Amino acid sequence: MNLILTRINKPGATFGVLSTEDFPLCVTLELPWNNNVPGESCIPAGTYHCVPHNSLDHPNTWEVTGVPGRSEILIHNGNYLKDTEGCILVALQFAGNAPAILTSDLALNFLRNTLPQEFDLTIVESNQTSV
Repeated sequence: MNLILTRINKPGATFGVLSTEDFPLCVTLELPWNNNVPGESCIPAGTYHCVPHNSLDHPNTWEVTGVPGRSEILIHNGNYLKDTEGCILVALQFAGNAPAILTSDLALNFLRNTLPQEFDLTIVESNQTSV
């Protein structure tokens, strides 16, 4: 399975829509682009392989592997930029004009029940200016 994360860069945050080739699954929130600096930037656009990840803080999530110069990039729940150190946060809706997303736990549970254990993720930048 290949998922597509289409990003919409805004000042101070990176929003996105995670989808299959046929339909959207959820929305995303990441740190703004800052030259791929660990803990301060979203990861570069590209195609990555995602594998199961389990930890006390982020059980039953996915790790995005093969990111140049980075490790431990996860797809997990969270609503605000403070909830990520470079990971991809998932939710069901954007929070208006704020750099936040809503209903993150529901989105993660939906993905857990929908996605296979391993999949490829293609991240693309959009020319769109609004979410």
